[in-house]
Amino acid sequence: MGRAGHGQLIGTPLTLALLGARGGGHLAVPLHRRFTLGTVRLELVASGRGLGAAALHVDIAGKTVLYAGVVRSVRGGSVPIEAAEVRTSNAVVVAAPYGEERHRFPPLADTIARTTDWVKTELAADRRPVLFVDTALDGLEVATCLHAAGIAVAGGRPIRDAARRAGELLDDGADANEMAPSGIAAPGRELRAVVWLDGDRAGLARALADRLHRTALVSGRALEGSADTDAAFAWSNASDREQLLEWIEGTSAREVFVTGACAEAIAAVLGPRARVIGPPHQMTLFPSEATR
Repeated sequence: MGRAGHGQLIGTPLTLALLGARGGGHLAVPLHRRFTLGTVRLELVASGRGLGAAALHVDIAGKTVLYAGVVRSVRGGSVPIEAAEVRTSNAVVVAAPYGEERHRFPPLADTIARTTDWVKTELAADRRPVLFVDTALDGLEVATCLHAAGIAVAGGRPIRDAARRAGELLDDGADANEMAPSGIAAPGRELRAVVWLDGDRAGLARALADRLHRTALVSGRALEGSADTDAAFAWSNASDREQLLEWIEGTSAREVFVTGACAEAIAAVLGPRARVIGPPHQMTLFPSEATR
C-alpha cells in the first residue's frame, strides 16, 4: 500500500526491492509481522499474486478490512509460489480479473510441469523456447520455476532487472526460498529459454534476429488459446471464478468491494453484500514494462 504518487510505501522486502523503493522512508515488513500506525493495527499476508506479493489486513478498533487486490489461492506444487491467505474480516476489497463461468484454470502445478516439459523439448531440438508473459513480475515467477528445473534462462531487461533486484535482496540475507535467480542473461548465442514481455515483441525480434525459436503464451489469457504463438499455457497470476468465490467466502466478510474486468460477474453471485468499485491502479515495477 502507499500514498498517491508512490509516496511512502508499505510492502514486503521483496516487493519494495522490485519497486526500487528500499530506504527513503518506506516500510519493509515481512509477512505475518503485525505492526501499528497510530491506533491502526496492520498485517501483511500473502496474496499469491506473485513473488513477494501481499494483501493488507487492517484492524481499526475491532473493525477489520482486508485490502487484497488480485489474489491467487492455489500453490505451485514444489515451486515456492505462495497461495493467497484468508483472514476473517468485516469487509474485503478484491480484484476479479477473471470471474466468468468459462474461467476455470487447470491446477497450477500441472501447468508449470507442462510448460517446463515444452521448454525442455524445444531446447533438446536446438530451438530457443520463448515464453511471453504479461508483466515483469509474472516473468520473474516463470523464470524462477524454470531455474528450479535446472533450465538456463534469458530475458528482456525488465525481467533481468527484477531478478537482479531480487538477487541483491538475497545478498542482504533474505530468505532464499522466495528469491528468483539473479543470473538471468540477455538473449545471446547460448541456447537458453527466453522469458519476454508480450507487449514487446518488436524488441524480441531485434534480440533474437534470425535465431531459430518457437513461442508460447504463458498467461491466464491463454485459457482462451493463442492464435499467434506455437503453444499456450494457462498460467494465471489470479484465481479463477470458483477459486475467487471460495476465497471470498472464507473471509466471512459482510461487505465485499470488487474491482477488475469481471467485477460485475462476481458481484452478481455474491448478491447485495457486494459492490463494484472503479478499476484498480496497478503500480508499475519499472519505468517501462516494454523496455528491453
